[in-house]
Amino acid sequence: MEPTSVIFVHGFISSPDCWKTFRKLLGKDQDFAARGYRLLWDFQYPTKALQLLPQKRIPSIDECGAFLRDYVQRNAPEGRVMLVGHSMGGLVIQSYLAGKIHQQQGCDLARIRTVVTFATPNRGSTMLESLRGVFQLFRTNVQDKELEVLNQDVAETSDVIVRNILGSDGPAECSCPIPFQVYWGLEDNVVPEVSARGPFVEAGPLPGDHSGILEPKDADDDRYKALKSALLDPVGHPAIYEVELWDVNLAVTPNDAGTPIALRGFDTPIEVRTDNTAVRQMRLVFSKQNRCVRQWEQMYRSKQGWVQTLGVTGTNEASPAEMSDYYETAKRFTYAFTPKVSDQGQSFSMKLRIYNGFGEGQRDWHDHLNPKVRCRQFRFTLNLKDFGNAGYALSQEPTMYFYGQDVVDHDLCDQRVGETPLPPVAGDDPWNRTWEMADVRGGVVDLAWDVKKPA
Repeated sequence: MEPTSVIFVHGFISSPDCWKTFRKLLGKDQDFAARGYRLLWDFQYPTKALQLLPQKRIPSIDECGAFLRDYVQRNAPEGRVMLVGHSMGGLVIQSYLAGKIHQQQGCDLARIRTVVTFATPNRGSTMLESLRGVFQLFRTNVQDKELEVLNQDVAETSDVIVRNILGSDGPAECSCPIPFQVYWGLEDNVVPEVSARGPFVEAGPLPGDHSGILEPKDADDDRYKALKSALLDPVGHPAIYEVELWDVNLAVTPNDAGTPIALRGFDTPIEVRTDNTAVRQMRLVFSKQNRCVRQWEQMYRSKQGWVQTLGVTGTNEASPAEMSDYYETAKRFTYAFTPKVSDQGQSFSMKLRIYNGFGEGQRDWHDHLNPKVRCRQFRFTLNLKDFGNAGYALSQEPTMYFYGQDVVDHDLCDQRVGETPLPPVAGDDPWNRTWEMADVRGGVVDLAWDVKKPA
């Protein structure tokens, strides 16, 4: 499991001390320790109501965003990052993200798992409007100026967030999908709901005023439970599937190659002679936080053999051309379906029978995982027990590799050299092996084995 760093960003004329109540409760919560979360509270940037010293100035929000960028690079150089901001701290976070987009470094943001904000003035703050007309000294404070209602600089940053973050289709130079979870205080007279909500969909109220929203009484307080849930079970993005479990089970069986098998249900009957058959079942369980409702397409292709569907969940939305190709050739089967946000925890499965897919010289399996999927747990089970029962011997024990980047199938054999295989789940039966991985996003699963015929 990759490390996760949570970075807390304070607000206007504030400091990291604003998080002290949360810090005390989170420090005692074993759920965060069990997940290996690193809670980084010490990010601090210059902020004052007034700066009377002529040799000093107050930096802009964009300058503070660049300062946060450097802090992330120094203190969380690898692994996932979660950003939590209060008040103007949320704008500093957005400026950091927008700055990376402007620098065409959107792919660097792919490890930002989520952004959580409390009482952030996405549309400005009205609290000091009357005072601004009286005390012109506030005009010297660039941060206060940027907190005005409908400030142009903040509006331009917001446009980048809406277009290139919330509306992103995937990591690219000028784009990266990052979900936001925003909250406002029910008694907050500094940042009203309309400003705190801004352009964000995942938004809700919490008890307290502008500062009291950060002061939960205990671990049962709604304010604490909201932050805990947002960090341990982050909301998804409309362009990224959130999958709780991706479960694959492959059972391969020896067969008498001298006896032909007639495959029916196709345009013309197909006669198959093969020394192996297999049943492959895939099951996807979507997270309750999934917000991606785009059509998912899962395909199985056989080069040397044939494939026959045994069943799918619900209606198959594959195109007529794809289904026609299946019925004509029996070489490729496509299963398409669309998850719904309203059906939390929904499950989809596809079961296939494969003929001659794992013969001599081709006893391996490659799964190219969709890079637009965040999978909390990936599990693969290989069942070769029927070979053992038939007197075969394992000439190569099943071994699984995982590559974080997509790899062309022809290059997989070379990639295995020097790579460390994934350890199987505890168990001493080499004929029935299971592997598990946590927090997977994209990449290639590569499984290889071999058997020797009985004398």
